[in-house]
Amino acid sequence: MAKGGVVKYGDVNARVGVEVIRARGVDVEKLIKMLVANAAAEFASTYYYYTILRMHLAGHEDYKEICEDARLEDRAHWELIVPRIYELGGELPNDLPAFHDQAGCEAAKLPNPPTVVNILTLLLESELARSAAGAKSAT
Repeated sequence: MAKGGVVKYGDVNARVGVEVIRARGVDVEKLIKMLVANAAAEFASTYYYYTILRMHLAGHEDYKEICEDARLEDRAHWELIVPRIYELGGELPNDLPAFHDQAGCEAAKLPNPPTVVNILTLLLESELARSAAGAKSAT
């Protein structure tokens, strides 16, 4: 920090939010890693994947809408997480495979065959697994 407590333009070393979080005992670097992993799961896995599933539900508009709701929810999560990463001084990897590898989940694939029943079953199982993981992390 410069003299008089003024931060020079472009200096990201003395971010008020980071200083406050550190003062409360949070490991900011660990938090950034967790947020990047979560962003990877939201984007590289679910948002991308649900987009593909949605395309395979063409002609089944009611079901397509269910998939679209899940897809947009994951996009909203992504759009909330990414600014926090940069505000804390982190950044996203400049390599999509490396980014996905941080998601902590396997690369998603279309069910074989990609029928409506198989896609809806997969969506339900994905959401149940995410709910269980969220409940586990909350305890």
